[in-house]
Amino acid sequence: MSDHVNIRQFNKRAGQSGAALVVALIFLVLMSLLSTSSMKSATMQERMAGNTRDYNLGFQSAEAALREAEDYLATTVNLPDFDDTNGHYVLNSPNRPTWQSYTPTNGAGFVTYPRTVAGTAQAPRYYIEKLTTAAPPGTEIEAGTAVGDISFYRITAVGYGGAVDEAGDPLTSVVLSSVYRRP
Repeated sequence: MSDHVNIRQFNKRAGQSGAALVVALIFLVLMSLLSTSSMKSATMQERMAGNTRDYNLGFQSAEAALREAEDYLATTVNLPDFDDTNGHYVLNSPNRPTWQSYTPTNGAGFVTYPRTVAGTAQAPRYYIEKLTTAAPPGTEIEAGTAVGDISFYRITAVGYGGAVDEAGDPLTSVVLSSVYRRP
């Protein structure tokens, strides 16, 4: 009689249709799709974080060059002539560098930041344009009275992030500009 029970159980197993296997495979496919989507999202977030870090490095680098130029203007007693060379330009000179276009140029020269900015692909650089001078407000222009003019300068600086392309050129550049009044 025990043989009869074993045959009966065997027959029940033979009649199953494999629904559990199909459900398990569907569940496995869904889990694979979910994990693939999560990996793509994590990769995208990591790229965004890297780009933000690269931009911030470029911004800080350009800011350092901008402050260096302001310090140069504040502490240099006799400034050189602004003759469109070596980073000293007259206002809107066609010879000055263009760093804001798709194909940047170095013009007739620029000043390279003298210290290393950690993590950047290149040292930041800047140039200075001499703007017009103006008499201080409230001063009288009277014969015999010496009036010192106030000089204004526009400083344009470019800083680079740390990422580079296959040729070694920086992928990120940040251009900052400020107007500085010389004391």
